[in-house]
Amino acid sequence: MKTKLTLASLATLLLSGAVYAQTPRQAVLAAESSFAEQVTKNGMKTAFLTNAAPTAMVVENGKLVEAQAAWNTRPVKPNTRLTWYPLLADVAQTGDLGYTTGPWTMLQNDRAQAAGEYVTLWRKQPDGQWKYVVNMGIERIGVPPSAPATVPAPRQALAMATPSMAPTSVLLDLDARFAAAEVLKPGATYQQYLSAEARLYRPGLSMMQGLAAVANMKNLEKGYIFAPTTGYLSAGGDLGYVLGTYRHPGDAKHPQESGSYVRIWRREAEAGWRLALEMFNSPAAVAAPAGPAPVAEGAGTAPAAAPARRAQ
Repeated sequence: MKTKLTLASLATLLLSGAVYAQTPRQAVLAAESSFAEQVTKNGMKTAFLTNAAPTAMVVENGKLVEAQAAWNTRPVKPNTRLTWYPLLADVAQTGDLGYTTGPWTMLQNDRAQAAGEYVTLWRKQPDGQWKYVVNMGIERIGVPPSAPATVPAPRQALAMATPSMAPTSVLLDLDARFAAAEVLKPGATYQQYLSAEARLYRPGLSMMQGLAAVANMKNLEKGYIFAPTTGYLSAGGDLGYVLGTYRHPGDAKHPQESGSYVRIWRREAEAGWRLALEMFNSPAAVAAPAGPAPVAEGAGTAPAAAPARRAQ
C-alpha cells in the first residue's frame, strides 16, 4: 500500500508539473511582466541592468551601444517612471528566442512626458533565465490601443524548425540581399518581403501594419541604404533579428535621415522568409526617452558600418 501511495503521489506531482509548466512564450511574457514590475519597485536603472543579457544592446543618440555600459553611466531619476505593455509576443519553436512589442509611456512625478512604441528581443540564457538582448524604442503620435486581456501571437504560422549549419550567414545574407535590392528598387523590396501582418515603426509616426505598411513604402522615390552589423538566428532557423545602421539621402517627399535599425525576420510556413517587424531610431527625430531603453537627446550621425557579426 505504501508503494502504491508513493507512486500515486509521484504521478500526481508529475501531472501537476505538466499542467503548470510554462511554455517558452509564457516565460517570455512573464519575464517582461517581471521587468516592468522591477522598474516600478527598484527604478529604471536597476531594472534595466538586472534584466540585460551580458551583451545586450540599446540605443543612444541613434547609435547601438552595449546596455550594461550605457545604463551604468545613467543617473538615477527617482521621480521618473516608465510603463509599458506588450500588444504582441512571438517565440521561436525551439524556445530560445522571442520578442515583444507595444506602447510605452514616460512619467515625471506621475505625469506623462513622452510616449511611443518599443520592441524587446529576449534570449534564453544558459541558466534558463530570459534576458533582453535588444531594446529599442521611438516616439509616436496618436493614442495607443488598450492592453489586451490576452497578448496575441502572429497569425502567420512559422515553418517547421530546421536547424542551420551556418545560422549567422543565413540571416545576415538575407538582410544584405534585402538591403541591396532596396537601393535598386526603392519600396518594391518591402512589398516583396513584408509579412501580411508586418509592423513598421518610424520615429514620430503611428505604427504601420499589414497592407498600410505596404502602401506606405510605395511612396519612396529613393531607397534606404542599410548596413547590417550583427544578427542572431534561433536554433530552429525560424526566427531571427538583424541590427544595423541606415540612412536615407532625402528627396521631395522624405527628409534626409540616418540612425540604427532592428529588423525581425520570421520563416513562415506558407511564404518563407518574411519581414515581421522593423524599427528605425534616428537621433534627429527623437527628442525624449524612447521605449523601455530611453534615448538621450541630441543629434548625431549613423555609426560607420562594421563587419557583420553574430550577437552573443
